[in-house]
Amino acid sequence: MPLDDPGTWMAGIGAWKVAVESVRSTIAMLRDLRSVGGGSEEEKKVIDTALSVASANTAIAEAQLAKAFGYELCKCEFPPTPMRTVGYFGHRHGEHRETDPVYECPKCGSTNAGPFMYQRTAPERSK
Repeated sequence: MPLDDPGTWMAGIGAWKVAVESVRSTIAMLRDLRSVGGGSEEEKKVIDTALSVASANTAIAEAQLAKAFGYELCKCEFPPTPMRTVGYFGHRHGEHRETDPVYECPKCGSTNAGPFMYQRTAPERSK
């Protein structure tokens, strides 16, 4: 991730804006909850809806921010999961050089190394 690239900064700021807007929308929904009054089932539905919307928006903003900062994204679920660097190739394979990083999804365990061997530098993933 080039830190001097204005595009990277703009993408990061955009992702941050989405996260802030999701928090604001949650607060607005919870304020609306106060004005609803009435049965507790209705209140539970409003709270559940507000929390699921905020959770989805926050996860999308996290993925956008990770992409803006140069992280690889795993497409095992939506929104995409930021992958972690767990090692390096250690040998030349296709487009990859010996020192290229290997990324692993913390949720599904998929790597960009595929079935090929690589030098792991991070602890094994807990399943």
